[in-house]
Amino acid sequence: MVKLIPSIFILILSTACLKTAEQVQREKKFETMSEQMGDTQGLMANIVSQMKDLQTQINKMNGRLEELEHRQGQLNPDQVQKMNENLSLLKTQQESQSSQMASIQTELKEQRSFIEKVTSSLASVKDGTAQKTSKKKSVKENLEIGLKHVKQNKFEDARRELEGLIDHEELSPGDKNKVLHGLGKVEYFTGNPEKALVYFSKIYTKYPKATLAASSLLFIGRSLNKLGKKDEAKEAFQKVLEDYKGTKEANEAKHEL
Repeated sequence: MVKLIPSIFILILSTACLKTAEQVQREKKFETMSEQMGDTQGLMANIVSQMKDLQTQINKMNGRLEELEHRQGQLNPDQVQKMNENLSLLKTQQESQSSQMASIQTELKEQRSFIEKVTSSLASVKDGTAQKTSKKKSVKENLEIGLKHVKQNKFEDARRELEGLIDHEELSPGDKNKVLHGLGKVEYFTGNPEKALVYFSKIYTKYPKATLAASSLLFIGRSLNKLGKKDEAKEAFQKVLEDYKGTKEANEAKHEL
């Protein structure tokens, strides 16, 4: 027994909860869409400003054209010819600017269409998030599903369900022991006795009188046995017999000796 306890404490590891890939992807998608919205709004502001400037110039040119036509009858032929040349140049400039305005209006329509798509995408993401939130299982339900997977030997599914529940603040100490015990079995039956030993040791060393303590100590012995530590495994089985007499775990430990 002297050898067993230090070995158990040495093998206890720390665990941490990580964000799921789905949460990370959702956050990145929101950030990207927000940046695109900001860029689009800035471009729209610039386009509107350019359109106002062009319209002002066109209005001025139209005024000059009207003034030239009015004064044309009062000028000599040379002045009239010069005015006509200037008028032709102004008309060419007006056509060029009208073409530019048409191009800007087309671009503006495209930007508006883009904003509508972005807005629709954001709404879709929010709706999807709301639906997932409404359908989200409770911590207790996740625990029950995880333990059910263990019983059905669906160890990978069980691992996914239970790993996110380690040290969850909504769980009672008894439920946390169920999480650790379930994960211990997952690791034991998937050929990872060292990891299994960590999970079972956390229960036995912290709650030696808990409901799952006897089973945890039994699996500690079995895990040590798989690791080739025969003497320490034997001590663990003997401890089950001494401390948990009359239990099915004690019966099983007797057969392990």
